[in-house]
Amino acid sequence: MPQVRFDGKVAVVTGGSNGIGRAIVAGLIAEGASVVICDLVDTGHFAGDARVATVVADISDPATADATMAAAISRWGPVDILVNDAAAYPDGTLLDMPAEDWSRVFAVNVTGTFMMMQTFARHSAARAAADAAIICITTGSARNPRPGGAAYSASKAAVETMSKVFAMELGQYGIRVNVVSPGYIDVRQWSSAFPDRAPDELRAELVKSIPLGRAGDPRDIANAVLFLASADASHITGTILEVDGGSNAGRYTLRAHVSDGVVSVRG
Repeated sequence: MPQVRFDGKVAVVTGGSNGIGRAIVAGLIAEGASVVICDLVDTGHFAGDARVATVVADISDPATADATMAAAISRWGPVDILVNDAAAYPDGTLLDMPAEDWSRVFAVNVTGTFMMMQTFARHSAARAAADAAIICITTGSARNPRPGGAAYSASKAAVETMSKVFAMELGQYGIRVNVVSPGYIDVRQWSSAFPDRAPDELRAELVKSIPLGRAGDPRDIANAVLFLASADASHITGTILEVDGGSNAGRYTLRAHVSDGVVSVRG
């Protein structure tokens, strides 16, 4: 029998229009949740589905967190789950990366995520019997970075650290905070945003580094998120769950790869 772990639950998913975020939204609604997506675009993928609403906004805008939470509450009631998937990741080496690109990565990935978590935590802590979950999507490169990816890797390392801190701070309110750390996930069938961002030769290099011998599927990440959001993980907080086919089990080195003109892929 299919699981229905989120019947009557309300979730907010940033960056939910494409890629990993889209798979997370699909997984949540399949198990009974109602979802508000906060993203830079509304791709229309969930158009006509009464269980999904989209707020088109930039999470680095200080007004976005409150507006998104208010939209969810007014439509469906108190929010139980927050998934932070929105991210900006222009690549660049130290010698070449413009400071404004660096700042954009941290404004979205760190400050924007912080503001979403703060608003959700204040909302949940005010409830008499909170049973709430925050899941942040990071990356294995936070611990195993590659040349050209300093901004993205460092920003996601910051998200992992602050998630551990917030898990300690929020446990008393019944709010769990966890991280899912993907390896290489092939999102091309799940995204209309920059589908050719990585050349085939880089994809081949990435797959070679995975002990299980295949790229991850966005649903692999969604399954991990759904587990951590559910009552099955009721005694799990402050953890980082790596979903990477084993690629972070050892050491590997990739060449620098910088994509031209890509500022933000999700959220």
